[in-house]
Amino acid sequence: MSVELNLFSKTVLVVASLATIIGLGATAVSASDTATQINQVNQKISDTQKLVDESQKKLSKLQDQQYTDSVEIATLTKNINARKTHLAQQARSAQQNNTGSIIEFLTDSKSFSDAIDRVATVATMVEANNQTLQEQKSDQEKVAADKKQVDQSVDAQKETSVKLRNDMADLAVQKVQLQVKKAKEDAAKKQAEEALATAQKAAAAVKSAKSSEAATKALATATKTATTLTNASNTATVTQTAYSASSSASSLSSASVDTSSVVAAALSLTKLNIPYVWGGESLSGMDCSGLTAYVYAKFGISLPHNTIAQEGYVTYESVSQAQPGDLLFWGSKGHSDHVAIYIGNGQYVHAPRTGETVRVGSIATYAPSFAGRLN
Repeated sequence: MSVELNLFSKTVLVVASLATIIGLGATAVSASDTATQINQVNQKISDTQKLVDESQKKLSKLQDQQYTDSVEIATLTKNINARKTHLAQQARSAQQNNTGSIIEFLTDSKSFSDAIDRVATVATMVEANNQTLQEQKSDQEKVAADKKQVDQSVDAQKETSVKLRNDMADLAVQKVQLQVKKAKEDAAKKQAEEALATAQKAAAAVKSAKSSEAATKALATATKTATTLTNASNTATVTQTAYSASSSASSLSSASVDTSSVVAAALSLTKLNIPYVWGGESLSGMDCSGLTAYVYAKFGISLPHNTIAQEGYVTYESVSQAQPGDLLFWGSKGHSDHVAIYIGNGQYVHAPRTGETVRVGSIATYAPSFAGRLN
């Protein structure tokens, strides 16, 4: 009887040590804190993505204004040059006294009062020409000044987009780190719960044992459980996390995506008369990065709605090395302002600008700056 009591006492100690270990595990696992932190990071990612989208919309709008100002400046320059040419022709005509010249017009007057009237007419005409020329020059200067401000705003907005892209990258790293931490905690908690259940069964077996041999066997089981749990608590179990991280990474890879399907999906959009809509990413309207994100989403690849951010998902390539399904970018690396999907044979599908629809473009006509292959 005393032997059985001694065995039972040892069992109680083993189970108590198990409970202590599990309690410590629960304290570490009270990283429901970790789950909370993951939720907080997810919220930050969501908030930052909204800022990225807003930044891209602002950038697209500014770039549209850049284009409009450039066209207006070109038109005014053309008109000013035409006006200057006209005035020069009038001056030559006056000097050469050709038929229909200003001098002939003045000297061919019928009377003094007629001459006065003709001088006034010529003066009015010259003044009107000069005034029109000056107004055109003034308009040109105003538009040029506006464009300069827009250019500065574009540069500032691009810097903002780069910062937001970097913030998104940092948040992505934080999220993975927290997911790894939580996976370790979840694994430890599961092992602790399983070990406790085994220990409790062992304790019950000792209590109900009808012989010292049976009690000794039950105690051995409880001791083994305690040892297993202790080792598990001291060893980081990250197998599930590694698998999860691997699965997550593969979901962002285009290696398993049939590029011919990507090309087919992109081409199908050109037949739907989808208008360019600044900030859009649906069949009712889309912009350049909205189009690329829309197409690749069909194949389980989530791209941010931002050209600069999409650069972070590719390995840079030269345009000459581009393969069907690759992304084509316009602008400098890290500061791109337009993106398209390459479909082969020097062509791509893109959403050009306001007033146009999703269509096929040609590298020969509008050449991209560099290409990118999804990692």
